[in-house]
Amino acid sequence: MDTPIKKEDFENLKNILERKTKDFEIIKQISSQINKTLDVNLIASAMLNAMDEFFGFKHSMILLIDEKMEKLNVLATHGYEIEGIGASVKLGVGVIGIVAKKKKMMRMANLGMQRSYMKAIKNQISSDEKKNLSDEVELPGLKNVESQVAIPMLFNNDLIGVLSVESKKVNIFDNSDELLIGILANQTANALQNAKLYQLEQKRKLELNQALSKLAILNTTLEKKVEERTKELVELSKKLAKYFSPQVYQSIFSGELDVKIQTQRKPLTVFFSDLEGFTELTERLEPEVLTEILTQYLTEMSKIAIKWGGTIDKFIGDALLVFFGDPNSNGNKKDAVACVSMAIEMLKKLKKLRKFWRDKGISKPLNARIGIHTGVCTVGNFGSEDRLDYTIIGNGVNLASRIETSAEPNKILLSEDTYLLIKEEVVCLKKQKISVKGISYPVQTYEVLGYVDEISKNSLIIEKSIPGLSLSLDKSEIQDNQTAINLIQDALKSLRSKKS
Repeated sequence: MDTPIKKEDFENLKNILERKTKDFEIIKQISSQINKTLDVNLIASAMLNAMDEFFGFKHSMILLIDEKMEKLNVLATHGYEIEGIGASVKLGVGVIGIVAKKKKMMRMANLGMQRSYMKAIKNQISSDEKKNLSDEVELPGLKNVESQVAIPMLFNNDLIGVLSVESKKVNIFDNSDELLIGILANQTANALQNAKLYQLEQKRKLELNQALSKLAILNTTLEKKVEERTKELVELSKKLAKYFSPQVYQSIFSGELDVKIQTQRKPLTVFFSDLEGFTELTERLEPEVLTEILTQYLTEMSKIAIKWGGTIDKFIGDALLVFFGDPNSNGNKKDAVACVSMAIEMLKKLKKLRKFWRDKGISKPLNARIGIHTGVCTVGNFGSEDRLDYTIIGNGVNLASRIETSAEPNKILLSEDTYLLIKEEVVCLKKQKISVKGISYPVQTYEVLGYVDEISKNSLIIEKSIPGLSLSLDKSEIQDNQTAINLIQDALKSLRSKKS
């Protein structure tokens, strides 16, 4: 048979249940209030107001540990005449400081008998700090305090702050209150920590947005400066490009060619041309007109050289030095064919220029002599540490120049070394051997007649020039044979009449 529960035990169980229910409701209400905001001041105020509302604690304060973990600063107070916001307590000093240092609750009772000790507790800021602070904030406190309880506010066992309660009554807490308030203190610590993290995040977002705004301004400024600088560099690049052959220019700016003294020996096909009669023309024409003619000639020849992939070495007055095989090469044979093809096109262009110049009133024709040789040359950067010149030197260059002086006007003369490379594509006429200083044997030369696939057509072309007479005959272009015959007959009559 079950033993009946005594009335006294029943009442005790009932009281315990009611207390637990009340405690649960208090925790629920206070948690709801402190967790509905991320403002640390509102959280602290809500907690202190709850201490008064649910427990009757009229005087309380919350202090937060600083970032250096050296002192606690008053965040919020309740019930004091002086709020004391900003007052501080050193770690380990007084009841609050000791609680913070040991992370354990402290309860002080019957403090009326310990006024001198209590006075020291109320003056938590050290004398050294007072000397350094002109606007010292006094820590709040009751004059006739009888009891004080300080509870550490922990988050994952890390100190967030301290909750301090004072009263003129003796023994304001019982054991049940301590447990409940400890729970609430830690919940408050959790809410404060979340609020601090949120505020830190907002601060960082603000700083980030400000930094991004500044960065956007800097980027805009930088982009403008880069754009301006780029324009300047492009203009400078265009100017510099005029001083280099395109291949050399690209090799320098792409990093393939180091800007330092370095040379190498390699097979090259060297082109050399000179204008016959240019010296005489300088004595007859004004400098401005002469400059215009020379500029036009060299410009057109340069375009053709670039078209065929030649590296323009230099202009020497009216002379032009071009080479194939460096810095880019398609192989010795293709380089030689490209060089001869360039020379053929240059003569065709010069023919048109002569007609243009005659129309301008320049009666004395300008004829070009061209010499080409293929051989091993030294190529690269020559000069000093302060000034470099990308050029070629060697017997190959001298031989090309010597062959050019042996060429007839408006003819292309090759060395046998070049001829052997291009003979399958270009028809040539064997010419005289020439002696060149520095070469022990005579050099066989060949005159270019035209491309193999066009030679039948080119056989219809006669192009001769002697002092006082320039003859250019292309049968394929003559539309009226009789008119052509009449012109030639008139020329012959004129020559015969002069002879007689």
